[in-house]
Amino acid sequence: MKDRHIIESIEKTSMPKVIILGGMHGNESSGIEAIEHTLQLLKKNQQVIKKGSIYFLKGNIAALQKGERFLDKDLNRLWKKSYILDEKNNISEIRELKELHHLIVEKICQNNFEDCYFMDLHTFSAQSGIFCIPSGNKKSLDLAASFQIPFIEKLAESLPGTAITYLGNQGVTGVVLEGGTHQTQQATENLSAGILHMLATIGVIDSNWNEVQKAQVRLQNEGKKYPYHLELSYRHQLENSSVFKMKEGYYNFKRIEQNEILAQEKNKNVSSPTNGFMLMPLYQKKGSDGFFIVKEIKDIYTKEKS
Repeated sequence: MKDRHIIESIEKTSMPKVIILGGMHGNESSGIEAIEHTLQLLKKNQQVIKKGSIYFLKGNIAALQKGERFLDKDLNRLWKKSYILDEKNNISEIRELKELHHLIVEKICQNNFEDCYFMDLHTFSAQSGIFCIPSGNKKSLDLAASFQIPFIEKLAESLPGTAITYLGNQGVTGVVLEGGTHQTQQATENLSAGILHMLATIGVIDSNWNEVQKAQVRLQNEGKKYPYHLELSYRHQLENSSVFKMKEGYYNFKRIEQNEILAQEKNKNVSSPTNGFMLMPLYQKKGSDGFFIVKEIKDIYTKEKS
């Protein structure tokens, strides 16, 4: 299968089909680096591949070439029928969207989503705080919980037009993995570990492989630093990121208090509407969200002891 978005594919059996995508945003190169690293490991150790077809994809090719989050519009806010069916081709990201949609939905999954898995690799502008975002279905939630790092419910659903929500609504089992700060070796290594864990968890590669064991220990050690199961409490959406400035010193999972001043927007203070934990404070020029607030929830999911 040839396509300009396919970095490479490994096909052992027809099912399950696993799609690993990096570079949905062009300034997030760690996802591509993690894919390339994982590919080399799998090529050198082909005996550990038990079943399935793995497709390693790159997302916003034009933006990746320029190192920009996006050129015209955020590709990860366009996964809606209205854009997919848009016949205009004057917007770079709509062209990318159409190609990716056709590749994933029609060519790879062939409109049969029960045995399709999707992982979307991302990084962020804040310091620290690896975490996972499942799509809204139960299989995705269980998969996210298995990483032993923070996983956050209701976040994907709050962001209209994301690939994870769109594909999850089709029945794909999927997660977003946020691996760390943009362009850092730590983020690349975290994302690589996440890829191996997911492939092992769904039985595509041998879970006893030493590289999988190392990856899972890495994820557990990263996860120990933070709360485990959370849900979205508040999203600060932006109309214009150029008039928003986050206060310095915030990072993922930093505790915040109600009425705490978090940012300036149009020269006015932005205060927290609730207690909770900070998530993805915006410290880059482009973005549609200033920050999120999440809260911890207690339930049946428990961390494994390493």
